[in-house]
Amino acid sequence: MGNRTDRRESLTYLKSSVLTAAALWVCASALGAAEATPSPQGTDRPYTVLLPDADPAQGAPLVVYLHPNGEDRCIDAFRKDYAPLLLQRNCVLAIPRAKHDHLWAVGEDAYVRQVIADVQQRYQTDPKRVILLGVSGGGQLALFLADRTPDAFRAVIAIAANPVVVRDGQSEWFFPDAAARRACPYLVISHITHGATLQYWRQVRERCESDGASISILPVLGEPAHYVPPPAPLGAWLDAVLEGKHPEPLPDPQQVAVAKTFSAYAARFLAEVKSARPAPIAETLAKGGKHFTIRLPRQGGFERSKGESDTDAAGRPITQLRIEHEKWPIYVRADARLADKPLTDVLADEERQTRLRGLLYQAYEKTDLQAAGRTWAVRIGSITFPDRRRGWRTTLFLLAASPVGDDPKQWIELTILDETQEPDPAELATIFATVVNGLQVEPVKP
Repeated sequence: MGNRTDRRESLTYLKSSVLTAAALWVCASALGAAEATPSPQGTDRPYTVLLPDADPAQGAPLVVYLHPNGEDRCIDAFRKDYAPLLLQRNCVLAIPRAKHDHLWAVGEDAYVRQVIADVQQRYQTDPKRVILLGVSGGGQLALFLADRTPDAFRAVIAIAANPVVVRDGQSEWFFPDAAARRACPYLVISHITHGATLQYWRQVRERCESDGASISILPVLGEPAHYVPPPAPLGAWLDAVLEGKHPEPLPDPQQVAVAKTFSAYAARFLAEVKSARPAPIAETLAKGGKHFTIRLPRQGGFERSKGESDTDAAGRPITQLRIEHEKWPIYVRADARLADKPLTDVLADEERQTRLRGLLYQAYEKTDLQAAGRTWAVRIGSITFPDRRRGWRTTLFLLAASPVGDDPKQWIELTILDETQEPDPAELATIFATVVNGLQVEPVKP
């Protein structure tokens, strides 16, 4: 199969220079920050306050840091990395401490609210600019607080936090209500290895996008760790939030990097597709379904797959044939459909459902091609997804669809998927030309 090698490493998506803390950030003490530990007058126990100066201006923003556990190193990391960025913006920083070393217990949200109220009274901070910044379990507590009273907070920054909250004594996947997602921007910072967490957050972002939600997701590279340092885009995002803006979601760095890598492949692939010649056919496979019969040409190196289906994702009947390469993760699928809506609508639904699953779906090239007496609507793109064993993977895809006859609800869909991470455009184009020129679809006679 061309010049392929046995090395199938995951792509490195993000440049460390983009996602590391700015070199000019300095420790809080260098900024002349004052530290106070107010006596527990209105709270169950003491907490720590960091001030940009001894007498902060009235109406200053308040940032509440909810640590991942009670160990001092977690507080120290916040002081070193995040506090300078916030103090430079004249924020008052409140650091409550969990009662137990390793978790925020049930009911401690009341203590955090007491801390917020006490700081607001002591320093006359702006009640409309309260930001929650939580790490891990502290991030989950931040989500819980915003979930209960979304109007009380200006923004939420969740770092390395699973999107889970407790409602009525039950743990549930977090999903902001309509009031929260319109008024409260969310910034998610997670390590790139937290694939399931990032995928779920992308589902939330996709489902809330139509409501005007501002949900930014910043994957971070580096050695896997419980603590994640501040990414460079955080400063500009904070500035917009503190100015009272509802910021546009930040570009997803992983999505940008994947597009930069695969868009060039897609352009070459399309150029090869337009001039590719079919390869010799080893045999023709056939399958009879409820509405159609498919005959799919098989070229050398491919074998019939066991993954064929008789219905699509919406439960509509299809006649499907699949082949896969004997050595490489390259798959070819042909689906003949009798749909309940026209081709273009079904394809749009499928794209939407892929995005709603939290996958990075990107289409780079779209065009119409004439082949084997048909007009094919062709789309070339990529889908990026987390794999528990192999890390993040990107599949390059070609999707070609054409009506079977005059009925726009009867059509054939041809899909080629390449998960090798080293796609060969000429090779894939030959596979496409072989299949598209020998593919036959016939309606089943009643």
